[in-house]
Amino acid sequence: MRKPFDLNSLVSSYKDLPEEVFKEILNFFDFDMRKDEIEQISAFINNLDVEDRHLGYFYVGYKIPQIDKEFDLLRFGEDYILNVEIKSILKEEDAREQLLKNKYYLSSLGKKLKLFTYIAEDNSFYQLKDDETFHPIDFAVFEKLLVSQKLEHHSNLDDLFDPSDYLVSPFNHSERFINGSYFLTKQQQDYRNQILENPSQFTILEGLPGTGKTLLLYDLAKSFNETHDIVIIHTGNLNTGHLILNQQYKWNIISVKDVKEIKQLKQLNPQIIFVDETQRMYPWQLELIIEYIHENDLLGFFSIDPRQILSIHERDYNNLDKLKSLKNQKLYPLSKKIRTNKELGAFIKGLFNLKYMKYCKNTENISIHYFGDINQARGFAEGLECEGWQIIDYTGQNFNGAVIQRMQLHRGLNAHGVLGQEFDKVLVLVGSTFYYNDQNSIAVRTANFYDPERMLYQSVTRARKQIMLLIVNNPEFMNKLIHALNNKQMQLS
Repeated sequence: MRKPFDLNSLVSSYKDLPEEVFKEILNFFDFDMRKDEIEQISAFINNLDVEDRHLGYFYVGYKIPQIDKEFDLLRFGEDYILNVEIKSILKEEDAREQLLKNKYYLSSLGKKLKLFTYIAEDNSFYQLKDDETFHPIDFAVFEKLLVSQKLEHHSNLDDLFDPSDYLVSPFNHSERFINGSYFLTKQQQDYRNQILENPSQFTILEGLPGTGKTLLLYDLAKSFNETHDIVIIHTGNLNTGHLILNQQYKWNIISVKDVKEIKQLKQLNPQIIFVDETQRMYPWQLELIIEYIHENDLLGFFSIDPRQILSIHERDYNNLDKLKSLKNQKLYPLSKKIRTNKELGAFIKGLFNLKYMKYCKNTENISIHYFGDINQARGFAEGLECEGWQIIDYTGQNFNGAVIQRMQLHRGLNAHGVLGQEFDKVLVLVGSTFYYNDQNSIAVRTANFYDPERMLYQSVTRARKQIMLLIVNNPEFMNKLIHALNNKQMQLS
């Protein structure tokens, strides 16, 4: 939990105390700072002609959870919020852009914002005005705001910010995506800049669920769509968001099932090809697209997560290895999960291997219900659907599909229909085919085409805020799961 700091105390602690003691203080206040940053803060407050008591209650280096958006100095008031970014040198457009981003993130708090940048090199001070112009101002303007501010205290700053307010999906928030009402993480932005400046013929975006690979792929597609004819190939059925992008915004998104021959690509005549969920594409389809890109000297962009498969035979595709073997390719691994909060992420990891459940410290947003009969579970799920829960069902299969059929709720979307999407509250059933093996890993007794274990993984990783599991006719599974949750600190054998 981040605590506010008095800026005089921060500077005095740095100057007067042994280095190891100062590091302990920073650790207590839950942040880290470089020496030059503290010296720049010292230079900044030397310009302020205010009583010392007005230099308290600053949050230093606060980061919004999950998305790691950082603010140098924040001070919260009943009437307005003060934000100061500290820079060593002035790059005017970069400084203005940073304050615009800060405005985007802080606007969710519903208060007036006073946004400033201090430049240490020449001891200058700038403000982002309400009309979003960026101008130098006198320190007296800030002094007046500082003295007049009616302080507002918060026991936990993280409670003010809901990361899901800032995580935009091209499919679930199509209008916000098109209008650019979102920002990329630093890693995404760095990759984006590298790619736009010097794109390889084959660009690979690899990452686990929730790392933002689809958003980055579509953000790149939006940029290139302004100057090139593009096509996006989605390896699955098109969802509502795809249809909105196609119909309202004239994008060109097609399902992979419409790509069976080279001539179909020729008819589309794209200059750039984007492929989402490449791990699920038949190898021969991937070969066809690679061949077309080679022959026509095009650019190709591929998002991929080898773990995010839904059927047994997809395990053997090795599409990532194929892409990595190509000449003129570059891999961009996305490592930071931004969709799933840390608590949900820890639970999901523990759900699939109980030995990791000890890292699940908070179960406030986890619900588990047991039913001995599937019809009881279906009735319960029907009521929850009316309360905003997104039910994600198992995709049925025509041949030997009895096992999956016995686990279907017959409501909501199926696992194939939620590829690339995200939902605040996700409800999933766990049937009798699931069990925990000798290594405490989740496993299934029967899988002959679609893989129930991978469909469960697909479903729970769609959640942003809450997960609810309905355990049906599987007392052994329920017993082990609840035992692991109630004994998080015990090492399972």
